[in-house]
Amino acid sequence: MLARQIESRIAAGRYAVGSQLPTEPALEHEFGVSRITIRQALGLLKRRGLLASKSGLGTVVRSPGPDSKSMTVSGSMRDLTYYAAGTRYTALDRKLIKPPAAIAAILKQPPSATVVRFRGLRARPHGGQFGLEEVYIPEPLGRSLDNAHLGTTTLFGRLEEVNGLKIAEVGQVITAVAASSAVAKALEVSVRTPMLKAMRIYRLSGGEAVEVAVSYYNPAKFEYTMKLFPD
Repeated sequence: MLARQIESRIAAGRYAVGSQLPTEPALEHEFGVSRITIRQALGLLKRRGLLASKSGLGTVVRSPGPDSKSMTVSGSMRDLTYYAAGTRYTALDRKLIKPPAAIAAILKQPPSATVVRFRGLRARPHGGQFGLEEVYIPEPLGRSLDNAHLGTTTLFGRLEEVNGLKIAEVGQVITAVAASSAVAKALEVSVRTPMLKAMRIYRLSGGEAVEVAVSYYNPAKFEYTMKLFPD
């Protein structure tokens, strides 16, 4: 109930995007609930992507909330590890490139900066290929990473291990798109074949994006399922 009240205030603009939320003691006093209840509500809204913890600022508003075209659910990053372990990855290439503008904006890269782009195919252990993955990591963090022998591990796991980082959250947005010529060629389908596009953004506890993964799935060979549990 507390999370819904705070979410309503965010949607109404009372807590604007980029602004600092009242402190935990202030919220505790205003709503007349315990500190643990405050923390549970804020944690839920952080997992939903509405709030974030910023060093020196406390809790700030990241998003005004989902609109009528979207649905937000929470899960665990372990799910991505399980997904990788249950599929077969085949590396296509690893290149140092200037990222597309949208990727550069997410990673907050200056125009002259480069990223390491990793491309690979996902397939079922004993089946055909169903997905193309493109992963973008800032060059200083990605220079020591290699996708040639990824196996059942993940690039974000290697990113953490090699650079001594800890991913705090992963945001994912899934949309429907038409296959471009490059995607169509990689997945052996016709150009403009309907595809599922999943963009995942990997962030540190301070909100800094350190990896962007864009995956294209052939819906004729792939389905996305979820199990939802109580908060």
